[in-house]
Amino acid sequence: MSARAWPLMLVLCVACLGTLPTPALAKRVAPARVAPVTHGKLTLSAPRDRMGFVVATTKAGEEVWARQIYAVWLDPKLERDVQDVFIKTLQLKGDTLTVTTERGHAYALDLKTLAVSPLKGAPLAVR
Repeated sequence: MSARAWPLMLVLCVACLGTLPTPALAKRVAPARVAPVTHGKLTLSAPRDRMGFVVATTKAGEEVWARQIYAVWLDPKLERDVQDVFIKTLQLKGDTLTVTTERGHAYALDLKTLAVSPLKGAPLAVR
């Protein structure tokens, strides 16, 4: 190949590289931290690494209990990050914790029995 053909080949190679598939960038940012609430001597939180769970801890940080509020069914044909549904808010009123998701579904957690009730037609399993 002649010395004059090298610049043209380089340009063509670079142009071809632009047409190759590349890994997709993350489609979402990390979920916002949910403000914990205090009930008696327990701190109630929604850890980002335990999607759909509320965890109760002592002031010393020891886990007392964890309760799954809703399940997320994952479709293996779709990317995981577009299927994640995180807890957005925790609101305490008496012995009831209202848990709201990013999709606007709300659930009531009875803190005496740890029973979960969907509110406003929220599904127990999210797709």
